[in-house]
Amino acid sequence: MNSKVNKVKKEYPEYKIPVEGSLGLLALGAVGLVAWRKVRRENRRTEIKPKGKKE
Repeated sequence: MNSKVNKVKKEYPEYKIPVEGSLGLLALGAVGLVAWRKVRRENRRTEIKPKGKKE
């Protein structure tokens, strides 16, 4: 019995991940958690201000 399985790649709509997170990401499990952590980490890098300078 040598049957072939056709795999279809599903395309999903783009989803902008909020820095605060969302229940939808939590529902995705580990994949959603990793994606949220990545966005949060990138956002923290852009918000870092040089030390010693006061506004």
